[in-house]
Amino acid sequence: MILLRAIGRFFARIGRWIKETAWVQPLLIVGGIFALIFAIPPITRWVQSWFQPGDEAAKYYRTHEVSLSGAQNDDPNSDANKLFSYMLDKNPSQDDKNRWGEKFYVVFVQENCSGCTDIYKGFKVLDEKWNNPDSEFITPEGQEKQDFKFYTIFIDSTATVDDTEKNLFKDYFYNTYDFNFENVSAEMQDCNYFKNGVDSNYEKDLKSLEDVSQFASPTCFLFDRNGEIKTDFGVSECLFTVKGKDGETGAYPVARTLYDCWYHQDCFGPNYQPNK
Repeated sequence: MILLRAIGRFFARIGRWIKETAWVQPLLIVGGIFALIFAIPPITRWVQSWFQPGDEAAKYYRTHEVSLSGAQNDDPNSDANKLFSYMLDKNPSQDDKNRWGEKFYVVFVQENCSGCTDIYKGFKVLDEKWNNPDSEFITPEGQEKQDFKFYTIFIDSTATVDDTEKNLFKDYFYNTYDFNFENVSAEMQDCNYFKNGVDSNYEKDLKSLEDVSQFASPTCFLFDRNGEIKTDFGVSECLFTVKGKDGETGAYPVARTLYDCWYHQDCFGPNYQPNK
């Protein structure tokens, strides 16, 4: 009897606990369901991607993306081919000028690229503050007022071709324009940025344009039809790592470097004085 009473008291306590904590049970059930869901590998990777530092940059770059879709078929109507055909065209139509602009950056990026993450806020600042009378990024005296434009190409874009995953940039797009990329590498050795010796790695970085297996991200082309340098692509400036102006870090110093590059001034100009 003593044993039966002890067992009875135990179950009575269990019953009171269940009654008094009934509100906890739905939480436990829901928590258990989510624990099972997040234990599934694809979902785990998806949730982890929310917190990857490169995501914010990649998301922003996607808003300016010129797609490589169709590159595997050498489709002249693909967005990227249209852009590069325009850059190569010495006498483009007015419609194309209106679409792309007379001056713009083309930035080669990819997912999970630390260098791309480092510079995207600089592009964002220029995109938001360009020609704002309350900002520092107004048209310099004596220069023609221009809209700020930049386009991005994701060099890690892929597509399935004959049941095989292919890299659209490295396997197809680059091969269409390999000679033109090599031309940029050669001609940019005459640019003021190179001559001013601002970046000791610049010549090596330019060489990466000549080999698709070495092609780096970020690579930034400034297309300027009226620029001093006359490459096939109309590229007048080329940057890889974009350092903040005056050795400073952060969005605004990077934006200042990109601004100087756009207007071919300071370290991008012929009269650069590094100790000024």
